[in-house]
Amino acid sequence: MKSKVISVSILSIALILVSLIFVSSFGLSKPNPKPNPERITFSGDLYGDQEVEGCCGNAGPFPEYTMTLSDNFPEEFQGTHIGNIFLNSFGRKMPWAYKVQFWWGGENNEYFIEIRGGEVHKDKRTKILTVTFTQEDTCWTWDPSGDEIIIFIEFTLIKDPQRR
Repeated sequence: MKSKVISVSILSIALILVSLIFVSSFGLSKPNPKPNPERITFSGDLYGDQEVEGCCGNAGPFPEYTMTLSDNFPEEFQGTHIGNIFLNSFGRKMPWAYKVQFWWGGENNEYFIEIRGGEVHKDKRTKILTVTFTQEDTCWTWDPSGDEIIIFIEFTLIKDPQRR
């Protein structure tokens, strides 16, 4: 009987120690590193050049970005704005290859642009993505009143992961 009590005690202590080691390993593990920054550059009818972090998963985050819109946009859209950006590529199943969204102006006074299209080129060695948008691609704009206007613009987008 005494040997059973000792065996059960040793087994219980061993299980407790293993459990503590297992639980503490989660608490001591390194946190996930910050996402690598990317330099996002626009040239043409959209202009911006900024380093951002965490751009641009489908569910966000949607990083802050400073963008200048050319005279080809409606008058209330022209100029430099601080807003949020979303960029994403789409597979070959879509009729367009890339989407750019930019919005600014706060909750009740939001301006929004969305451009779909582009010709995508990704350099396999440097991982730099270049998307060229021509006037055949579609740009929608929405102002705070809800009016939608389609315009035709040209610009180039470069996403540089800066991991050299």
